[in-house]
Formats: sequence, C-alpha cells, structure tokens
Amino acid sequence: MPTQHKIDKVAEYADKFKKAKSVYLTDFTGIDVITITEIREKFREADIEYRVLKNRLAIRSLNDAGISDLDQYLRGVTSFVIGYDDPVIPAKILKEFNKKKEILKVKAVYFEGKALSAEEAKKLADLPSRDVLLSQFVGLLQAPMTKLAGTLQSAMSKLAGTLEAVKDSKSE
Repeated sequence: MPTQHKIDKVAEYADKFKKAKSVYLTDFTGIDVITITEIREKFREADIEYRVLKNRLAIRSLNDAGISDLDQYLRGVTSFVIGYDDPVIPAKILKEFNKKKEILKVKAVYFEGKALSAEEAKKLADLPSRDVLLSQFVGLLQAPMTKLAGTLQSAMSKLAGTLEAVKDSKSE
C-alpha cells in the first residue's frame, strides 16, 4: 500500500515532467560525490534539475504525466535531468562533462513529446541553442529587407543626382 509521502512524490514529479521541455535519463553508476556535486552545480546555474528517483516512482510519475515511452529505459540506477527552458542545454552540459570520461551515460531522452535513444540524444548536443537559432532566423529575415532598403536608397540617390543635373543644365 503506497504511503502518503510516495503519493505526494509521484504527484510532484508528474507535474515536473509535464512542465519539462526535455527529460534526460542517465546512468550514474560509479560517480563520486565530488563529481555529482559539480554536475548538480552546473545544472543549477542553467535552471536545470538533476534528480534521482526510484524507478517505480519514476514510472508512475511519468505515466501520470502522459509519458509512457520511457518505461523500457528505467532499469538499474537512473537519474533524471529535467530541462524547463531550452531542451538542448542539458545535452551540452552532459557532453562537456563527458569529454574527459563518460561520467553520466545517457540512456534516453524525452524531447518535444518523443522518446529518443542514447544515439539520437548525442546529436542534440551538436544543435545550436534556442537563442542562437532565433538570432540566425532574425538575420535571415533581415537580410532581404536590408538589400531592399539599399537598392531603394541607391535608386533614390541616382534619381536625385539626375534631377540635380537637369536643374543645373536648365539654369545655364
């Protein structure tokens, strides 16, 4: 029979999973406390949660949040990296930490409503951040307008020069 504490935990994490833009499932076997503290600090700086949940509570929380695709990955020790803003930033932090030695092995990712395997998750780290993508998009939108403004300004300058020349020739 579930205790009230477990029921509350399931409800709390179901709510977190519903709000999350990305959820990374990682295996943290063999990581020392100092390294975990460093990782938690990096995630905290980026407003990302790093949590360890028992698999049974995690399955119930995920199912209550409407996510059933991750059940197969919840075997052994599992930690959760929950991103609320930019879904790519957790992947970049994990990639940075895993450069020296594979510290947190990604099992799977829940990203934009789909479960992704570990291989697909690695590709997320190579994507530019949301802010970079938005600035590139704005740049693409702005380029034709800038060219149009330059073309119109050039045509107006030529017209003004021609009118000035006509005026000067008539006054002579």
